Amino acid sequence: MNAILSLTPILLLLICLLVIKMDTGKAGALALLLSIIIAIFSFGLNIEGMIISMSKGMSLALYVLLIIWAAVFLYHLVYEFRAIEVINKNIIRFIKEPFVQFLLLSWLFSSVLQGIAGFGVPVVIVVPILVSLGFNPLISAVAVLLGHSWSVSFGSMGSSFFTIFLVTNLPQQSIGYAMGIFDSLAMFMMGLSVCYLYGGLKYVKKGLIYVIPTTFVMIVVMFSILFLNMLSLVGLLTALSGLITMFIIYTIKEKPGLPENLYEEKLTLTGAILPYASIIGLSLLFQILDLDKYYIAFKFPSFTTKLGYMVAQENAYAKIKLFGHPAPIILLSVVAGIIIYIRSGIWSKEKFHIVIIKTISKCISTSISLIFLITMALIMMDSGMTQELAQSVSEITGRFYPIFAPLFGILGSFITGSNTNSNVIFGKFQISVAEVLGVNQYIMAGLQSISGSIGVSLGPTTILMASSASGLTGQESQIYKKAIKMVLITAMLMGLLNYLLLMVFKINIGGI
Repeated sequence: MNAILSLTPILLLLICLLVIKMDTGKAGALALLLSIIIAIFSFGLNIEGMIISMSKGMSLALYVLLIIWAAVFLYHLVYEFRAIEVINKNIIRFIKEPFVQFLLLSWLFSSVLQGIAGFGVPVVIVVPILVSLGFNPLISAVAVLLGHSWSVSFGSMGSSFFTIFLVTNLPQQSIGYAMGIFDSLAMFMMGLSVCYLYGGLKYVKKGLIYVIPTTFVMIVVMFSILFLNMLSLVGLLTALSGLITMFIIYTIKEKPGLPENLYEEKLTLTGAILPYASIIGLSLLFQILDLDKYYIAFKFPSFTTKLGYMVAQENAYAKIKLFGHPAPIILLSVVAGIIIYIRSGIWSKEKFHIVIIKTISKCISTSISLIFLITMALIMMDSGMTQELAQSVSEITGRFYPIFAPLFGILGSFITGSNTNSNVIFGKFQISVAEVLGVNQYIMAGLQSISGSIGVSLGPTTILMASSASGLTGQESQIYKKAIKMVLITAMLMGLLNYLLLMVFKINIGGI
């Protein structure tokens, strides 16, 4: 009975979003309310425990939302002052071959944008570029949705990645290594998917010369950045290394020659990329200086529910490093961008006001939804509901659960449109199942985050953005039909890989 009750907040969320078509904020509020009622009356969570759990939810939300607000603010700044346009038009001047343009823009350039901002930015920027270049609108929309999906979990300066760490309370770097294993498969599959969308199996074969070496370089860079513990830069630097690698391969293969001149307005290409270069430089600098002792954190006492479920004390919960958290780094890079814009003579207070207004407009609803969902997840975790649900699922599926585990990550992103929210809803659930099965929790957490990453390509909000950006409003079903096949094939392969790692080879990451 308790297992069924544990599932009802998630079921209510599904019904509100998929059947009633309620927005995520309202659906999250109702699911939160239901989780509170069940936690109190069926799982014995007392008032003290409720206050602690909700406070922990707020502190986790603060950690993630600081990244989201800063990243979205930076994006709107570079967009309004036309830095994105300068970068876009120069990429096109360097690449002449249509197939390479299509693959590079939808698979790699969109992933670079995801590494910086995310939240639909790759879709609204890259899809119109492809359409303007003469590519089929439907194919362009699906290609970008799939192409950048591998980069979502490590993207947005690591907001989804930091969420899986915060929800599971497992060490960041070890989760990162586990995520890297599944992301290696995802990035390769999404590259092939884009090739297939362009022209079927013929172009899959033609694209291998680009996809295989580019994926190899990205995997090496990804694990190198993880080893260096520069976690907020994993998405950006991995995608950037792929873009550079593919351009080098194209240059060697096609010998197109350099463009006669770069596209510039008042802002040069160097000035356009400076804020992003500043993010990389500052992240490296703070890593070298070792300033981890400067941070803000929260302390929460331990408690036990009336049913005997024990929640441990937290001495430094949701630690925000003043010189390591992505938000301060992004904001310092914003200052660098503003200085360049002033020196270039393009600064405008009116445009800056637009940046602020658009950032607020974009982030308010996201913030409300995230607060409700994270708080719901914490109440489910701290009341013992997540553990009860995990126990039941593991008993039903047994040792074959790892094969089906990617479906939960995809489902979370599908119903909420967010990898971050998927990790909030199912992150603790996945490692609880791993604990019950006696398998490695890090691998299961990594699988959750990356399956949620590719699931974002099916999120209702993202699909709507793609249909709008491609001029296909009202034809969202066509986008779904083309995207879902690739997502499910990739999910199946990830599930099989997960089963092999956990049940056959019994890989041990992080000593758990």
